[in-house]
Amino acid sequence: MKQDCESLPGRADILRMAKLKNKTLLDIGTGPLSIIAARDFNCWVTNIDISAEALRAAAMEVKREGLEHKISLEQEDAADLPYPDRAFHTVISYGALHHNSPNVRERIICEAYRVAEKQIIIAELTETGFNQIHSSSGFVAVDLDWLERILNSLGEVKQYSSKMMNVYTCKRETLLDYGCS
Repeated sequence: MKQDCESLPGRADILRMAKLKNKTLLDIGTGPLSIIAARDFNCWVTNIDISAEALRAAAMEVKREGLEHKISLEQEDAADLPYPDRAFHTVISYGALHHNSPNVRERIICEAYRVAEKQIIIAELTETGFNQIHSSSGFVAVDLDWLERILNSLGEVKQYSSKMMNVYTCKRETLLDYGCS
């Protein structure tokens, strides 16, 4: 998998690896993934963020790319999603989990599980990546051993590891009833 200028796994490579052409996606947290998915993979994307400011900035990018018909930007809490069960083909969180407090991260994963029809993809910074990018941010790094245990309790997990970020994919067909309520 190719890496971007920050040595992170490329978003397009993740989308390609997951075979996400012509699909519906829920993208947790604003960033370039939604634009890449809509523009280059013909996906219909609902991009959520809790921050109105982040959504305003994303809206300018979506408009600049002319993708308003393919990307919906919504202010939502990833730990309490308003969408019905299995509403999206795939739910993706690319480097967003560490932007949430540790006490709500499991709830975010449960909500992703609930609204995903086919798969969940979570990309999260390694200790090296977190220290390089967010060392003085006030965020708390995700314990990747914990994340892997939670995801493995859902079912079969495929993992891609790099120095800066790990990418975990859980296929819905193999997901177990984790008991998220």
